[in-house]
Amino acid sequence: MSAPILSDPGSSRSHAIAVIGAGTAGMAASLFLSRAGHRVTLFERVAAPGPVGAGLLIQPTGLYVLEQLGLAAPVRACGARVDRLLGATPRGRNVMDLRYADLAPGWHGIGIHRGALSDTLWSAVQAAGITLRPGAAVDMVEQRDGHVRIRQHAAAIFERFDLAVVADGTFSQLRAQIAIPHEITVYPWGAWWTILRDPDLRFQGALRQRYRRAAQMLGVMPVGQLPAPAADAGPHVTLFWSVRRNAEAALRARGLEAWKDEVLALAPEAAPLLAQVAGFDQLTFATYADVRMVPWHHQRVVVVGDAAHATSPQLGQGANLALIDALVLARCLAAQPEIIPALAAYTAARRAHLNYYQSASSLLTPIFQSDAWLLPLLRDLLMPLACRLPGVRGQMLSTLAGSKAGWLWGSLQLE
Repeated sequence: MSAPILSDPGSSRSHAIAVIGAGTAGMAASLFLSRAGHRVTLFERVAAPGPVGAGLLIQPTGLYVLEQLGLAAPVRACGARVDRLLGATPRGRNVMDLRYADLAPGWHGIGIHRGALSDTLWSAVQAAGITLRPGAAVDMVEQRDGHVRIRQHAAAIFERFDLAVVADGTFSQLRAQIAIPHEITVYPWGAWWTILRDPDLRFQGALRQRYRRAAQMLGVMPVGQLPAPAADAGPHVTLFWSVRRNAEAALRARGLEAWKDEVLALAPEAAPLLAQVAGFDQLTFATYADVRMVPWHHQRVVVVGDAAHATSPQLGQGANLALIDALVLARCLAAQPEIIPALAAYTAARRAHLNYYQSASSLLTPIFQSDAWLLPLLRDLLMPLACRLPGVRGQMLSTLAGSKAGWLWGSLQLE
């Protein structure tokens, strides 16, 4: 995958663009748009963006986008290669075994600490000549007279832009101000996450999951190095454990050892990892939500990343979809210099891909995180067979890699 992001960046008309939110989508969009000759101002409510969160998986399609930004090499250097997805029952019977290379030779994912990816993007943004506004919480976006006005929190003065890119995350503070129909549904299940050392390399090369029905799920994924200035430079993994939101406090009240016993009953091989967990302060509880919004633009405002289409993490596509949003938005603005038709083209270009992954995530979530018993029973019976059927296996691999754009046919075209 080595095609240029823009066939002729100089052909684009230069616009003043406000990007709101310095997450994956916002920083990637800022870089692409700045390199295309636009005057970009990046607003971020946090005064000093730094390492946050646990681990994420960058799929082959996301790696392609990072290659277009010239950032694939540093991401590979600080992350960890993931060649396959392994899912098993408590008795060790495989439910899933999917290898990226079976879809395309050399394909793989990269597990990476969220902070390491953020640091890589932030360093590139700082070097790109983008106007940076850290500590600037935008509380109003309004459109009038052929432009967009941006107001920072508690400020009386608006700033004027030709285009606003809203990328302020799943629980966006600005989404409700935009005249686009949308809904947000918070999932009843979340997860505890933590980052742990893997000095003996026991958990490298694969994202490993263990399931007991859909009520218990453990995941372990290599993520490479911790972001600077962490002194521990050795290999690390992220460990996640499904937790129902309304049971999280009760689980903590039972005590750490009770939780460890529950995990070990499901996955005894996790013992060396659990030995590193000394208290609940090492476990961060993450809440997820499903965000539905179509179209993803209104006049001169476009919404990208999780603010536009957040899903559960079952398919590991959050960062991937955000990166692809940024690439497609830049291409649409390059192909059509007028903003309003360019954003209409963006919505049209993203519709099939995003609709598929939102639908697939909604379908899979109760199979892996719920109180259901029949669905996970069917999962354990049928998925091993599906993984062996060439046609079905190919569709599962395409879904994992982030390249499907429809249930029956359709493939994401990035080159």
